[in-house]
Amino acid sequence: MSTAAWAANVIGVSGAEPTTRQQLVHQAALAARLHQNAYDRFEDAAAEYFGVNRTAMRCMDVLERAGRLTAGEIARQTGLTSGAVTALLDRLERAGYVRRLPDATDRRRILVELTELAQQGAAEIYGPFVDVSAEYDRYSDAEIRLITGYIERGSELLATHTARIEKLRRRQS
Repeated sequence: MSTAAWAANVIGVSGAEPTTRQQLVHQAALAARLHQNAYDRFEDAAAEYFGVNRTAMRCMDVLERAGRLTAGEIARQTGLTSGAVTALLDRLERAGYVRRLPDATDRRRILVELTELAQQGAAEIYGPFVDVSAEYDRYSDAEIRLITGYIERGSELLATHTARIEKLRRRQS
């Protein structure tokens, strides 16, 4: 069944308000799914802007949030193998988006950080999201906490099911 058919059948997206709890829950799930689709399109556009793939964007996002990391730490946070991270960092370094530098406290460790070019690009792409507080003026603090909790719980569920699927894939190999 297509998403549209499922939505029309289960939650009545024809504009009518849900009348049962099940319809309300399904409407929230569909809204989250559609939000993810919109986010994916946004990230696809951002990846195209940078001239990289979505995996590279995930790596750059991890570095933007964490600052300097080792390749091993990047691998753990992205779920990539160390070999894939090395190849990815090589491509990002050639593009001018990351640089490798020695750890000041442990000369054997190499840290990776975003370059000014990457930071400037990120500011251009993501900067308009920084000042969206006016968009949330219609929500109370309690509602924003509720929304945040919903998103966090959704992320936890996705992580749980990602791990489940990864185990299925390994078992089939």
